[in-house]
Amino acid sequence: MNKYPLLSKVLVIGLLMMLLSIPLMMVREVIQERSQNRETAVAEVARAHAGAQTVTGPVLYVPYTETFLRTVPVGDSGLTREERVTQSHVAIRFPVRMDTRARLTTETRWRGIFHITVYTSSQESQGRFVWSDVQPREKGGQIALGQPRVLMGVGDLRGLLSAPQLKVGGRVLAVVPTLSAQRMPLPLGAPVDAASLRAGEALTFELRMELAGTGRIGWVPLADENSVHLQSSWPHPSFGGDFLPRSRSVGPQGFEAQWNVTSLSAQAQQQFLQPVDKAHVLEGFSVSLDHPVDVYRMTERATKYAMMFVVLTFAAFFVLEMVRQWRIHPMQYLMIGAALVLFFLLLLSLAEHMDFVWAYTVASSACIGLLAHYLRHVLGGWRPGLAMSGLLVALYGVLYGILVSEDNALMMGSLLLFGVLAAIMVATRQVDWYSVMGSPPPQAPSMANNVPVDAR
Repeated sequence: MNKYPLLSKVLVIGLLMMLLSIPLMMVREVIQERSQNRETAVAEVARAHAGAQTVTGPVLYVPYTETFLRTVPVGDSGLTREERVTQSHVAIRFPVRMDTRARLTTETRWRGIFHITVYTSSQESQGRFVWSDVQPREKGGQIALGQPRVLMGVGDLRGLLSAPQLKVGGRVLAVVPTLSAQRMPLPLGAPVDAASLRAGEALTFELRMELAGTGRIGWVPLADENSVHLQSSWPHPSFGGDFLPRSRSVGPQGFEAQWNVTSLSAQAQQQFLQPVDKAHVLEGFSVSLDHPVDVYRMTERATKYAMMFVVLTFAAFFVLEMVRQWRIHPMQYLMIGAALVLFFLLLLSLAEHMDFVWAYTVASSACIGLLAHYLRHVLGGWRPGLAMSGLLVALYGVLYGILVSEDNALMMGSLLLFGVLAAIMVATRQVDWYSVMGSPPPQAPSMANNVPVDAR
């Protein structure tokens, strides 16, 4: 290998990069472990407080029986007889219109170093049902209505700070849990006087509810026309679900959002009418109170560029070693690579205790300062040490730009690689690679070989 010093140096540097990939994998495992610990902390808070909430209903639930005569054969004699049959069914009526106004107040809970956002929701809803008589399914069938109920549901009943206040047709109704034996589609209900159900007439309702939850709150648009207005002091909402707000305003003081959804554009009613024993997810819309920067996701994204970071740094040192005739030992390459890898672990540990931008600034400044001091002695002076530190500052700056601008990450990364390749080509344009490789350059053909022979 002494005959080819350049090739041997390249192979050693490649081996060092393979070795550095091992601690990088260990850093990624630490990130996953810390992220799982955070999810465990969120689950513990949700178990003690209340989980994510989804408000469903109210709907008008009316059981009824239909009695009719059916003709059945008698044995093999060819004779028939009539028997009376009674079948049980359910009629469900959705609100014609429902308007909801809600307000969220948030609070931060802590589990160790992990902070979780919980909320309390105060909401008022108004709407109306329009009852239509149940038509017999069989010819000559007789309909007998059972006990009508207004049903509603929330994602986690533990979040009810008090019993919902429900008023139907001007009468206050007591909301109680439905019995599991009744196999009703929603967990809360209130009995309604059957005499108030008149065909074609509106049955108004009002609903007030105080609801606590963690992380997310949403609504299922079961009415023909649904309107939800939400206001909160939380400055970083994340709107999700199947429908985005028609209008919204987000600022440092909080946000307001307005949803307007009709049954023509939603499938929630058809999904709700499916049998209870069939698992189904209802369409809806929601808002999440997540923090704007997920430090674990950002740190994990940073580690995806870690090997590129090491390769570019080693490539810069290697090229300058060839151009400036520097002598950098493989062990010094290893020390520099270890500092680059340690940056990502330092970034994770700091980001758990401060804003990500400050954690990134402190971690990168510490690593750049350490490398500047080390390179001063490796390269024999402050000037080359500071020059290489400036290169590291540029690399850390580009990496941060890639992290905070996820949509432009590909463009920024490709421009970085193109710029590095261009810089290497310009810096090595006058390098005699044959002499660097340790092999003699090819000789031009001698003119003596081309002298014509005198035939005389």
